[in-house]
Amino acid sequence: MSENLFAYTATNSGYSEGTAGAINGERAAVATALSAVKNKIDNPKLNGDPAFFNFFDRNSSRLVLRQYNYTSTSEPNRIIDPQGNWAVPLYSQGWSGVANLHGVATSGRWLFGTGYDLSKIAVVDMDSDYTQTREYAFPADFPAFANPYADGVFHGEALTVVGSKLYALFYVNKGSGYATYYDSVVARFAISARGTLTYDNAYVTVGKNSFTLDLYDNKLYVCSLGGMQNAGSGNADTNLCIVDLTNFTQTGVTTVTITNPTQKGDFRDISILDANNVYIFAGHYDSGFANLVGSVYHTTLANITTPANWTEVVAVNDPGYLWGIHADGSRLWFVKGTPIAVYDGTPTTAVTANRTFSITEMSDYTGGNLNSACFIAPSIPTTRGLNLAVASKSLASHIRLAKEARELAEKAKK
Repeated sequence: MSENLFAYTATNSGYSEGTAGAINGERAAVATALSAVKNKIDNPKLNGDPAFFNFFDRNSSRLVLRQYNYTSTSEPNRIIDPQGNWAVPLYSQGWSGVANLHGVATSGRWLFGTGYDLSKIAVVDMDSDYTQTREYAFPADFPAFANPYADGVFHGEALTVVGSKLYALFYVNKGSGYATYYDSVVARFAISARGTLTYDNAYVTVGKNSFTLDLYDNKLYVCSLGGMQNAGSGNADTNLCIVDLTNFTQTGVTTVTITNPTQKGDFRDISILDANNVYIFAGHYDSGFANLVGSVYHTTLANITTPANWTEVVAVNDPGYLWGIHADGSRLWFVKGTPIAVYDGTPTTAVTANRTFSITEMSDYTGGNLNSACFIAPSIPTTRGLNLAVASKSLASHIRLAKEARELAEKAKK
């Protein structure tokens, strides 16, 4: 059955307005059988910074669309049935705790959201028309948290729920700007039946400028750039941190580094399909921020800590700012700057794209930009039971990196 498999937002070249669309097809179809459906939300136009997130309301896969307007009060968040009419949201609600939504996760009736600007976790009651019931500022509202950075500024990046625990990733910098970073923090909270959060007296630190929180087999995988995005080289401190949730202490964190990271680039994304198929994307911008130079690698869980055994499957030297990968079992998706490249199957050697969607296939914006990308998980039939799927990741934190790279590119031109 044909479904909307992938949600995206696109903006015009000046980032003054946007639109939303989907890539549609059967979940097991070859890439050439997929099609782009643009302007699914187009009248009125979206603003210049819209983004999608996928989550589960019990068994039902849902999308939330946020529109960031660079103020402390965001526009209402639209809750959308991904297989329904996107122009008519199921609900439309403002959440005061997240002006710039970066991550969502759910537990029972409760949706948790975090955002970059306010460093808060909002609690939303999905059974009460998706209204926010409370919010927590981190770290201010959790005095038991032994803050290691007296002058650090925290930013909410991603959330993951495992059982009755919520894990939250905060990246930390010193003051404003992109120059100085501290190690990021993954904190653990206990979730009550009423949706309240209690700091669980447990956190670990991971790399600098972290932005992914991928869950697989009771471990979290956190990609960290290692600092500010550079022109012409990667960061010496870039890493991939693997956090073992059965030993949620610093000794349970495994750090993976790349040989010659300044040449090979920063860790930018990871997608784990199964024990035999792991994809890792690393790269950095060239000297003028015109192209990103890097590689998508294939490896296994057994070899994830041994980069020398990874196999390059896609070489990258392309323009654009939004980058991310996702393997869904039928294909490998690569958000490749502005186009979206799709590779059939689970490639383990060098491949070329079976289908590439251009910006003009996905929108009416010649010279426009992808602003967000979100892989849509299918709803879970009730006959299968509960908790059989995790919502597909949204490249929300990658949007922040794209914005930063654009700003750095403009500075490089001066």
